[in-house]
Amino acid sequence: MTEPTKSATTGRGKTTRAKRPTRMSMSGSRKRMHIPVEFQDPDFHYAWISDTNDLIFRANRAGYEHVQHHEMPQLSFDVDEGTDGTGHIHTNAGGGVTQYLMKQPMEYHLEDIDELRQINKARVQDIIKETNSGKNGTYGKVEIS
Repeated sequence: MTEPTKSATTGRGKTTRAKRPTRMSMSGSRKRMHIPVEFQDPDFHYAWISDTNDLIFRANRAGYEHVQHHEMPQLSFDVDEGTDGTGHIHTNAGGGVTQYLMKQPMEYHLEDIDELRQINKARVQDIIKETNSGKNGTYGKVEIS
């Protein structure tokens, strides 16, 4: 049997406890595939990539690589055992789809975000241009701020 946690009562009737690790709730609100920040390397962006179509191949071309089990041994996901003791972290996503935990250098991730912002900016400009042009029966003015 373990020793009970020692506590002391403060003047306000509250109980204080010795420092302990941050408690994580077991309620249903936790994210099933969540990777806690304290396990992540800040130099990388992490994502779950499905094994459908050619997504793993495309992810590799975008600079993603599989996260090996030895990098995050605390996690309780499935692992493909490699011949050298390493293994890819993965989980069943349902419908026969497996998702692999992959990481991409943060530099590449930030470049990808910037590229998406440029694409979205161009799309918004096209919408404004078409709406304000009076073509196809459209009229009025759209301002996006």
